This record gives sequence, C-alpha cells and structure tokens, in this order.
Amino acid sequence: MDKLSNAAPKANPPSKVDCFINPNARAAQEMADTFVAALEKAGIDVTVHWTKSSEQALQAIKDLPETDAILVGGGDGTISGLLPALLERKESIGILPLGTANDFARGVGIPPDPEAAAKVIAKGHRLSVDTGMVADRPFLNVASLGISVEIASLHEDRTKKLLGRFAYPIRWAEAWHRHRPLKLKITLDEETRHAHCSLLAVGCGRHYGGGLTLHEKARLNDGLLRLYYVSPHNALHWLWFLPGLWRGTLRDGEDAHTGTAQEVSIETRSNRSKKVNVDGEIVAQTPLKISIRPKSLTIFAPAGPSD
Repeated sequence: MDKLSNAAPKANPPSKVDCFINPNARAAQEMADTFVAALEKAGIDVTVHWTKSSEQALQAIKDLPETDAILVGGGDGTISGLLPALLERKESIGILPLGTANDFARGVGIPPDPEAAAKVIAKGHRLSVDTGMVADRPFLNVASLGISVEIASLHEDRTKKLLGRFAYPIRWAEAWHRHRPLKLKITLDEETRHAHCSLLAVGCGRHYGGGLTLHEKARLNDGLLRLYYVSPHNALHWLWFLPGLWRGTLRDGEDAHTGTAQEVSIETRSNRSKKVNVDGEIVAQTPLKISIRPKSLTIFAPAGPSD
C-alpha cells in the first residue's frame, strides 16, 4: 500500500451494503459477480444497482435509505463523478476497481482482484482521505491542463477500453502532435507564478494518468494540494521527464517546477479559456480555483502498519 497518514477509525465490518456498478467500465461484467459473491461469502448482505448513467447513479445514491456502506464499482472517473452524492452521505465508501488505470485505488492500496477488494471491505478498516474542489466540482486525484486534455479527448473512442493501460502511451504520442503549449498565470495561496508549459497538474491524490505520480511525498490525507508543470522542448524531451513523472520525483529546474498550497488559481494569459481534465474527464475550463477538503471522505482501506 502507498504511504498514508495514520488516522483510520477502528475496524467495523458492514453487515449490509448497496453496491453501484458502472456497466460500461472495462472489466465490469467479468468482475462484479466475483466481487459480490466474495462479500456474501463473508456474511455481508449486498444489494446491487446497475446504473445506466452517472445522473441515474447520483440520484439513486441521494435517495438511498440508510445502509452500512455504499460500494462503487468503476474507475477513477466513475468514483469521482459520484462524489457530489457520496460526500453528502455519512456511510463509508467501498471500492471495486473496474477502470483502466484505477489510480485512486492504487494509491489507497485496494487490489484490482475482486475477491481481494471484497476482503478489504469485509475486514472493515476505514481511512479518511482528502478530496479536492475544482470549479465547484469535487474530485479525487488530479486536475490537469495541457497534453492531458488532448489524451482524454482521444480516449473517447473504444481504444482505451480495448487496450487498457497500453492505450496511454499510444495516445500520448498522438496528443503531442495536436498540443500547443500553455501560457498561464498560477497563484498558489499568496504566491503568483507565470508559466509556459505543456502539462500542469494539481491534485490531492497520489497517482493519476495511468500510473503517473503527482509527488513521491504525497499522502491521500495530508491536507495539501501538490502541483507541477513541465515544459518539454520536443517529443524526445518527454523521455527526460518520464522517470520523474512516473515516480513523483520531479525537481525544480529550468523546465520543471513544483509547489504545494491549499488553494490554487489558474488563468490563461490571454482571453481564451482552456479545458481542464478532472480525474480523466474534461469537465471544467479556465479560469478556475482548486481547493482542498481535508479528510472529507471515509473509505474502506487495507490496515496500515500501525493498525
């Protein structure tokens, strides 16, 4: 499990749960039955809701009678899209990773195997994690601008579902040829910066984008937004950044910059708005403010070393 701050409530396994599953998730059909069967074998009563749209799922969660826990089967985009309803509930949230990258689940330490994911819930260990707010929309991992928006646009066809994580490097190469560098004004709390970059990422999570790491010291409940932006000169220059992007070890230099804050404002240095990728979905645009909501979501997670 990736590093997390200590502060989890004591273990208390649920006895009845409601499980919302995105049938469009890449592995939904193959894994959901196994997940539910494992929960029932552990003595947990499961009610499954197959949702046709995020709007339907949001309303169903809002209208749901009180239960012991709410489980979500889907990827980062599915879970993030349901946050407006989940954050209004008092129940703990369980996750069945059904997406392509499952960056949030990876950061928490939830395994992709459905039986192992069910075991995390059955053991009842909980963890309170941070969420972010971007343009009045809550999110889990990262909001980003630049080439990540181009990649998300290209993922709208069936390639991501067919190729899984292998789709990311393919789309990255395609996106580079379509991308134009950004000229941004960035404010981190009281500090203002001017940036000329190809990728800007701000987040409260640890992983995003199919395996990239926001920062090696990022915790899911440290109460901080972490930021970086990079300015590669050409496609080959990306190779220089890749180890740092993958491991979260980027250091400040001529073409890479990092920072931490509790609120980040972003605007373009022109009158043109730029689209923003939020947890894999293009749902916002500049100008915007990003803020942190410390320990605002309680999830089932593997027990830490101190538990």
